[in-house]
Amino acid sequence: MNNITSMHKILGAALLISTLTACGDNGGGDDGSTTNVTSTDPSGPTTNDPTATTNPTTNDPTTTTTNPTTNDPTTTTNPTTNDPTTTTNPTTATTGDPDTTTGEGGFVFPTDPIDSYIQIDRHGAVEAGTAGILASQGLGFNMGSDIKLRDAYNASNPEEDAAGMWVPEIVKSIMFFHGALDDDLVALKLVPATVDDTVAQAGPVIIPDTIKYDPTKPAAYPNGRKLEDQVVDLTLAAVLIKLSAKQPLDTFAKLPLNPPENDVPFSAEWPYLAPPHPGK
Repeated sequence: MNNITSMHKILGAALLISTLTACGDNGGGDDGSTTNVTSTDPSGPTTNDPTATTNPTTNDPTTTTTNPTTNDPTTTTNPTTNDPTTTTNPTTATTGDPDTTTGEGGFVFPTDPIDSYIQIDRHGAVEAGTAGILASQGLGFNMGSDIKLRDAYNASNPEEDAAGMWVPEIVKSIMFFHGALDDDLVALKLVPATVDDTVAQAGPVIIPDTIKYDPTKPAAYPNGRKLEDQVVDLTLAAVLIKLSAKQPLDTFAKLPLNPPENDVPFSAEWPYLAPPHPGK
């Protein structure tokens, strides 16, 4: 039972790393709350009746059957055209904007100078900027979490990585993972890596934050990346356990609770990705 619990914790860490992304927008939305509706009828008093159902395109709180994109409750109109049977492809539109150019197939590409853009993200190594920076803060959704340092990391570049700019923060995250999981690794009869082991094993992969590839060696993560490579499990092993013949890089990838392959086979031809699941 202890081994099963420990295995779940290790896999939980894999899930944490795989979901630690530089996601910033916690935008509001459909939260299931009830909104009071204010009547705009000039002949009557203003009310805040929480039971009234208001169609978003009318001021009549008793109307519930009107399609929000038309005044005809029986007609469905495509929002991009007045013709309900016509669909406009937004990627093939040609504009007169001098800062764009139309390429093959009608696609519009911006031609703005590079200094008109602000870098807000980068992602070469697996989750180096999230699991490697402020790992103790998780996704940063907890009250009082401050993950602004990740913005600075995402705005920096591999040259600064190679100069050691982010090494202290990455070491803090490594120590956090070991402090939380080493006991569970021992319970699984695995030998945890020391911090020095982790730096030696995982450091060359995540510092600098780029994808490394040596064409003289077989292509497999961390030398490049194949579609079927279980990159989070491989990175987790390099960070957490002392790699050896008995504890190879794919130790966590082979755990029985992990899916052994993609749920849909990859294609042997370009673009190689599996076809998307059909929409519902």
